[in-house]
Amino acid sequence: MKKTLALPLLAVVGGAAAFALRLLQNRTGFEPGTGLPVPGNLPGMALLAVLAALAAAVCLLVRRMPPESGDGPAFPGAFAAWDPAPLMVPVAGVFLMALSGLLDLAGGIGLSQSLAAADPYGGVAALLAADAFSPRLRVVMGALTLLSAAGLFRCTALCRGGKHAAAFSGGAWLLMPPAVLVVRLVLTYRADSVNPALEAYYVELLALVFFTLGFYRLSSFAFRAGRTRVFSVYAALSVTLSLASLADAGIPWASRLLYIGGALVLLGFLGLRLADAALPAASQPDEPTDGSK
Repeated sequence: MKKTLALPLLAVVGGAAAFALRLLQNRTGFEPGTGLPVPGNLPGMALLAVLAALAAAVCLLVRRMPPESGDGPAFPGAFAAWDPAPLMVPVAGVFLMALSGLLDLAGGIGLSQSLAAADPYGGVAALLAADAFSPRLRVVMGALTLLSAAGLFRCTALCRGGKHAAAFSGGAWLLMPPAVLVVRLVLTYRADSVNPALEAYYVELLALVFFTLGFYRLSSFAFRAGRTRVFSVYAALSVTLSLASLADAGIPWASRLLYIGGALVLLGFLGLRLADAALPAASQPDEPTDGSK
């Protein structure tokens, strides 16, 4: 197994284990009548132990990476993909994020009621189920999510062939996802904080926190301030926590698609960055010039 795959695989496998434990905790760790946490619930304690162990393992793997000093690698050269196949992962994540924005828009403008009336099976109603946000906020968040997805798609396309970093001027596009995620984090916390059981929503909040930090560290490469070690930690842990949060039944589909899509985007960029960092500079293919295009 290539060393560059160790960290992404650890994030995915750890996320699958955390998902299973979170699912068991949701089924056995809360009282049916009150929703209060059951003291000493084994899956709940095991989940905390697994998350702590995964965080330690991620930090140990990252410490083996060579340190960086001075100006960091620039975007998109730091994520150059000479083969289009690795780009399929972040592109798939971008499309899921766009679908999440569309679902929020559809729910916010009231399409859920009309579509649900025409759907006898209730599938559309489940997809467009209302969340803790008001209809107006859903419209705003849906529009911002769509803009973020469009910007990420443009930036991902620039990674094909390792185009020259000097030609990149889309730092604002990479800054939009963390800004949108900060707003979503605040709104989600305001909605969930009325629940006296912190165990019921802490996984989703942690996923949003690390998502925000992961996308923020991704955007720093656009300003030559990126650090591979720091980005790797936040990206790997955001993937793990996003998978674990999918076990929470109260999360609407718009948010689920956002978490899955964001995890794929960060996972894809993490793989591209690790592969590029492990490739000796002398063995990297020459960047295409204007005359060769």
